[in-house]
Amino acid sequence: MTQFADLASLREARRAQAAASRESGARESDSLPTGRLTTKQFNRHLAHVLEEQTRSAIAKYVGDVHPTEVLDLARRVAKLRARYVATALAAGGASAAPTKAEIEEMRFMRERIEELEYALATVREAIANEVVQVENVIAD
Repeated sequence: MTQFADLASLREARRAQAAASRESGARESDSLPTGRLTTKQFNRHLAHVLEEQTRSAIAKYVGDVHPTEVLDLARRVAKLRARYVATALAAGGASAAPTKAEIEEMRFMRERIEELEYALATVREAIANEVVQVENVIAD
């Protein structure tokens, strides 16, 4: 798994590289078209600006991602799921009802799993939409 210190230095190097190649000032696509817009036109423009800003921010703060970073996140989710299942089965098989502390621990584990699953889904969506570039992975 990726060590935090290594990941932090990797992210810092990516930020520096992206900052060196980044354009300064607002993008032309950020400005509104002239004249009156329908709500559909405005929402399409808003979606376009959001996509461009997201791409720009990801390039600035993330850069290219190494495949092991994504795999490490998936492994983390899998391990947490397994721990949760084991804890649930242990609580279900015990002769006494789970204690308040055991229930709170399970709730905490579930919240961590849900958050990391959401994070993984977001990363996968960004990869599928080619917002995040994974090294040695080409578009379909």
